[in-house]
Amino acid sequence: MRLLTISIIVFFSSALFAQNFDWTAQNSGVTVTLNDVFFTDGQTGWAVGNDGTIVNTTDGGQTWTPQASGTTEILRAVFFIDANTGWAVGGTLSKTMIKTTDGGSSWQNIAPGNIVANLMYDIAFADVNTGWLATFDSIYMTSDGGTTWVHEDYVSGVAVPSPRAIAVTSDTTAFVGGSMWKSVGSRQAEVFYRRPDNAPFLWGASGFDTFVTDDHINSIAFINSDIGFAGSQKGKLLKKTDFQPGGIWELNFQLPEENQTIWSLSFSDENHGMFNTSTELAGTTNALFYHTSNSGETWSSTPDTIPDFLLVTITAPDSNNAWAVGVGGKIYKGVRSPLGIHQTSLDFDVNIYPNPATDKVNVEINADNNEQIHYSLIDISGRIIQDGQWISNTSNARFTLSLSDINKGVYLLKLSTENGQSTFRVFKN
Repeated sequence: MRLLTISIIVFFSSALFAQNFDWTAQNSGVTVTLNDVFFTDGQTGWAVGNDGTIVNTTDGGQTWTPQASGTTEILRAVFFIDANTGWAVGGTLSKTMIKTTDGGSSWQNIAPGNIVANLMYDIAFADVNTGWLATFDSIYMTSDGGTTWVHEDYVSGVAVPSPRAIAVTSDTTAFVGGSMWKSVGSRQAEVFYRRPDNAPFLWGASGFDTFVTDDHINSIAFINSDIGFAGSQKGKLLKKTDFQPGGIWELNFQLPEENQTIWSLSFSDENHGMFNTSTELAGTTNALFYHTSNSGETWSSTPDTIPDFLLVTITAPDSNNAWAVGVGGKIYKGVRSPLGIHQTSLDFDVNIYPNPATDKVNVEINADNNEQIHYSLIDISGRIIQDGQWISNTSNARFTLSLSDINKGVYLLKLSTENGQSTFRVFKN
């Protein structure tokens, strides 16, 4: 049993119940998987995916227009330094790196011959000239906008690295999330950091306050030169806050389900950020979005939910707008809820189990005083399925809700007293 102490007010939109952001589906015009999305402002963005797919919007996603990439290889990552200059990378059968200087009206193949691996995973730039590339097992740097690339070596002790996600903090400093093999069958999540004071062996391995074994860093984002976040395959959100080059990465947030992957991270400024994960329910994958407004000191206890949305990547160009892309060419736009999220607090703890449930769910109230509690079970459209009153007159009062007559899915259980209210997710299998 997991103690739940979530306290929020929830309001509903016509499509999905909105918590932090309201999410609305947009028409991408494609059905292939979209692997990455990047916006330079609240209007202009690009999404890339399988089969060399690129789609572009200049009106905040009201319309998406295909662009000719010149390749049929998978595109895994896209990065723009301004509205005109951008890069996309990918490849499986052949090395794939393309560049545009006219906002994507035309893309040129710039894949250099000295890059060994066909698999390119991420690319990021500090300015129009200086950038880094992560391939299957190597990191490269360019100082001429991607025309030429120089392989950069690791320091002693970095064994069989797998770099994947890049965050650039200056024209000399970058961080790359991934993993490395410590021994046969033993993989350790790792954030590699560039050490310009230690040339030619530039890339070292960061430290962790807890050894992160059998894991991998999927996503990384920095909010300034010192504070960064990294998300892992096993649901760990790590945070670096010190001023040392590599720094110590500490556990910032742990997702409740084992092997619940953090797919991507995005910060619009030093305070506002989000990350996404997913959860399986009755054979359907639901995308979940967690938010912070205080630099990761706290994260929303109840995430936003988009049902039937898989392998999601997000970007947030400002604190009020975000986009998410994934399987099937799906694109959703998120807009900060106009009502916001207001914290309220009940003066007792609530334990809900089992959750997910099949035919019934137990709600245990641990209150010191007698409490009159109004409950409502609400479906995804905002319709009240059940409601009533409970009287808690013991320290471990237990109440039962029947779920046998309702469909499989995600529901909200809202508990209210004269002193506050809290809303909890209930999953019906």
